[in-house]
Amino acid sequence: MGKDVLVLPWKYAGDHERIARLLERYGCHLVDRPVEYPLTEDQLVELVKDVDGLITGIEPITARVLASANRLKVISTSGVGYNHIDIDEATRRGIAVCICAGCNNRSVAELALGMMFALARRIGEADRALRRGQWQPLFGTELFGKTLGIIGLGRAGKTLGVLGRALSMRVLAYDIAWDIPFAAAHGIDYVPLERLLQESDFVSIHVPLTPQTHYLINEETLSLMKPSAFLINLARGPVVKQSALVEALRAGKIAGAGLDVFEVEPLTENPFVEFENVIMTPHIGGSTEEARERTLFLAITNVCNVLNGLPPHCQVN
Repeated sequence: MGKDVLVLPWKYAGDHERIARLLERYGCHLVDRPVEYPLTEDQLVELVKDVDGLITGIEPITARVLASANRLKVISTSGVGYNHIDIDEATRRGIAVCICAGCNNRSVAELALGMMFALARRIGEADRALRRGQWQPLFGTELFGKTLGIIGLGRAGKTLGVLGRALSMRVLAYDIAWDIPFAAAHGIDYVPLERLLQESDFVSIHVPLTPQTHYLINEETLSLMKPSAFLINLARGPVVKQSALVEALRAGKIAGAGLDVFEVEPLTENPFVEFENVIMTPHIGGSTEEARERTLFLAITNVCNVLNGLPPHCQVN
């Protein structure tokens, strides 16, 4: 029986021949099946039949999808998030689930920093005014000397923290696991979430979506932020309660937001279009050419290692 691998992420759609060659080096075969985006559960139920390995983006790999995957032995995401996969069901079926840890943290951190600059200097507002034919000088604020609060000091959070310190920002961090040597080496202080929210000028979220982080940012936590503070979310949409953020923006409780992720994706009904002080991107935090290359190679390695009886690099179950 062959080792058939299905590759789903849209970011690899134009790389069919190269991916096929890479898989062949490991004795695996790229399955060629028509994929229409965005992928639904019904589509996935048909696509995953008779495949041994699966590389995903953020497609919903539910219990129903896994039940249809009669030969599946391994799933690798093409990023670090895996809340779109039913981990318990995969584990029950003996399917290894892997991620691409360490491949896109720089890309995510740089987008977060870019959003901070854009919000602080009101770049989006100025650009839109000029496109309307309006010469409208706008006053912003510097990042120098401001306080950056990072919720989730993992790979992306640490990378952002180093960038913040390079800009002479004070950096606070909240996490359930502490890396004391790293924080001490880079002048980052661990603090309770409440203090981070109260003191930060920029709050950037970099946590996985879990039952504990679902709606971590809500009416209560938003009320702790300074009216001059900005919220950045490049983690997962449901970490922030969308309705609470909309109301906080309308009431002027915070100064603005940078959003790469949303409660429902793809975003169809967008409640943030009314706000000049909100910058939005369509879940592109890890979408750089460099991260794309790193994730492709690691995802293929994860899948092919398992199919060849070797341990993967980043298994999460």
